[in-house]
Amino acid sequence: MEIKRTLKERKFIDAYIKYKGNATQAYIKISPDCKEESARVLGYRWLQKVNISVEELLDKMEMTDGYLSGKLYEGLDATKVISVIPIPPKKSQENNTDLPEANSKNIEFIDVPDYNARVKYLDMALKLKGKFPSEKHDVKVEGELIITDAKRKLVDKIAGIVKRTGEDEISE
Repeated sequence: MEIKRTLKERKFIDAYIKYKGNATQAYIKISPDCKEESARVLGYRWLQKVNISVEELLDKMEMTDGYLSGKLYEGLDATKVISVIPIPPKKSQENNTDLPEANSKNIEFIDVPDYNARVKYLDMALKLKGKFPSEKHDVKVEGELIITDAKRKLVDKIAGIVKRTGEDEISE
């Protein structure tokens, strides 16, 4: 069910998307005479007023499930570029520690797997598929939990403190 919005509200949402989630700039776009200080407050209020859901916002940005799945798939194959200095193998010579000097002629750039990024994408994919257990751990305990030994140790410890301080009596 689509929410009916006024023309100005629809323009605000379009501007909000255009300015990549900046409600202040979106409000200035629909009300150019507004000062930035006022637009900051009014943009926030309008964002609450239009009450746009993340799902609706993604749809308006044309981020369909297929598009997001494709981006997720790309992220699982993420790479990064690193620079390397290839050193050709030398014949072994005793007491020779000479290495070629690094300069712009012998630095190469290569793509290597970016495992940090891949792990983040994999984490997101597994969360979306519901493969992670919930963060909350529901534990159901039946019966009564009796901590008599702990209570006895605590009473004994307090009794020892009382004896050292000179108090006469301790009650449980």
